[in-house]
Amino acid sequence: MTEIPVRTYDAVIVGARAAGSALAIHLARAGLRVVALDRASFPSDILSTHVIYPNTIARLDHMGVLDAVMAHEPPPLYTSWHHEGRMFVAPHTPIEGRDWAICVRRITLDGILVEGARKAGAEVVEGVTVTGLVGAGTDDDPVRGVTALGENGPVTFAAPIVIGADGVNSTVARLVGAARKRVMPTETMLYFAYWTGVKTRNTQDFFFEPPWVCAHFPADDGHHVITMNGPLTARAEIKDWEAYYLNRIRSIPALWARLEGATKVSKVMGSPRLEGYYRDQTGPGWALVGDAAHFKHPAGAQGIGDAFHAAEVLAGMIVDGSWRAAYPAWREADSREFYAFCKHLAEPPGDDSMRQVMDTYIRDPRLARAIVDVWARTVKPWTDVIPHVPGMAAVTGASVDEVLAPYEGERPPLAASA
Repeated sequence: MTEIPVRTYDAVIVGARAAGSALAIHLARAGLRVVALDRASFPSDILSTHVIYPNTIARLDHMGVLDAVMAHEPPPLYTSWHHEGRMFVAPHTPIEGRDWAICVRRITLDGILVEGARKAGAEVVEGVTVTGLVGAGTDDDPVRGVTALGENGPVTFAAPIVIGADGVNSTVARLVGAARKRVMPTETMLYFAYWTGVKTRNTQDFFFEPPWVCAHFPADDGHHVITMNGPLTARAEIKDWEAYYLNRIRSIPALWARLEGATKVSKVMGSPRLEGYYRDQTGPGWALVGDAAHFKHPAGAQGIGDAFHAAEVLAGMIVDGSWRAAYPAWREADSREFYAFCKHLAEPPGDDSMRQVMDTYIRDPRLARAIVDVWARTVKPWTDVIPHVPGMAAVTGASVDEVLAPYEGERPPLAASA
């Protein structure tokens, strides 16, 4: 019988995309021996949000990969909302000198992050599938590695901590029994396609045509992301997604005019399964990060930013040994208000409420900047925006506690620093 080889590290990360590669970069820089495993071979695409806000651009810079991203020429983007022939445009409050966002396809971003992890000193193994855990994941028998199948056969990757950075359908979460909790249903679905040759300017544009929102995001390497976000109840009527998508985009003249002479270079992609959730994020010998740990509706465009932020925080806690208790408490404190805001973002818009908010943002540029800064996480919705927009609390809910009460039982403790 052939003995299965064992490779030993300080940390094993399952998943090498945004969360996994970012975590690998931080751990390797701290001097840990770390390996990130992924069943994909890069470059590789995946369903995802695409927009990166100033807070996350700064983290790309800190990880040493921003220059590589910007070499693909994603244009700097301000935010523009359109409704009933009216619009406003707003920049973000600058973070490290940048008051704009960028849109980057994951086939570009993830490959850059993988190479960044390798340059930082981490090992990244592509084309390998995790098949099981070493250890039962109990206090008496903690997780201490994974078994996997690669191109050369079975192999064991051993470490005192295994981190699942493997997305919404996390293998690590399944193996440790970390079920979804505090599930927030969605009333909307999101679909998109990639285009080239689109007429553009330096804005990400949201076209509100209640109950639909379509958007245009100029992206990297001359590509553009054109999305449609609408009521989940319409899904049963859609027989031909390609035709429906094109008809929906065509129904917005200001958007369709940009596509004159453009080429759709992908099929229509997306999902109606956009429920938010939390999972238990740590246990004996294991942790979860990124979408494996916590997911918000993609209208919030927080997946990449949350992955980078959580990876940075978790890495420090792994290094100082506090991760088991401190990381779940930090996540709860950091995420709760935006999770509540995503209840609003997951609902179809209405014309009356859009008229009210557009009146306010057109009249008050400070509030227009504040609402776009919600996405950059530099302002808090229920402190800095909702109380100042007439009628908005009636749509969003008057408080975070009110919105989340149906989904929360006994709440986890808040971090001391929250």
